[in-house]
Amino acid sequence: MAVTNLATVDEFNTYIKSKDLTVIHFYAAWAAQCAQINDVLEEMGKSADYKGVNFAKIAAEDVPEVSLKFGVSAVPTILLLRNSVITDRVDGANPAELATKVKQQMSSKDPVPIEIPKPKENIEERLKKLINHAPCMLFMKGNPANPRCGFSRTIISILDSYNADYQTFDILQDNDVREGLKKFSNWPTYPQLYLNGELLGGLDIVREMGEAGELEAMLPKKVSLEERVREVIARGKTVIVMKGTKEEPKCVYTKQIMEIFDAIK
Repeated sequence: MAVTNLATVDEFNTYIKSKDLTVIHFYAAWAAQCAQINDVLEEMGKSADYKGVNFAKIAAEDVPEVSLKFGVSAVPTILLLRNSVITDRVDGANPAELATKVKQQMSSKDPVPIEIPKPKENIEERLKKLINHAPCMLFMKGNPANPRCGFSRTIISILDSYNADYQTFDILQDNDVREGLKKFSNWPTYPQLYLNGELLGGLDIVREMGEAGELEAMLPKKVSLEERVREVIARGKTVIVMKGTKEEPKCVYTKQIMEIFDAIK
């Protein structure tokens, strides 16, 4: 069975309702260890040993409300669930531990839910972390693919018209954030747009700034894949694109080239 790519909160919530064992990898595209776990899940999905297990992945930074709800604070994190309930988890890149825990859950007739790690910080600390989650952060009803009110739909349209690079948080998924942010920023309505951790305003202010020609220059822009590649290879006179890190190479060829460079030094 192929690994399912989940892109939204709604897709995630629907997927985890299955009574079958469900394994979901919270990943980040920039993390080499996550690429390794994605490969492991692909192989597990093809193996008859894991027949009946659902495998999926979701970008942790794209669904911050889900990551917070399920105690995902770093990548890679793999959750094992049944009927929307977490029965086990693997923190970090540990394929052996993952395989063991999946086998254990497959053979368990009465899976015992595990406690989701509770954030230690209070609501104010959570809100500070959320508004600084990305340089441009939008708190809205719904998500960009499925706005749940006209104001949210309009502000998404404005940001997209400038090719803005932004992240969103669905306030309908977390009432503590929904009510807490109103008091924290002294702003009673949604959507709310933040730039570099500071409240810019709601729809009216964003629209007015756009009409005045003041908004576009303030917004971070999405970077194309080609531009990202150019940025990476321009970081130094010699740049190695590799599997793993210098300290922990993830393949034989990477290890060999590191040994060559270490010998040159």
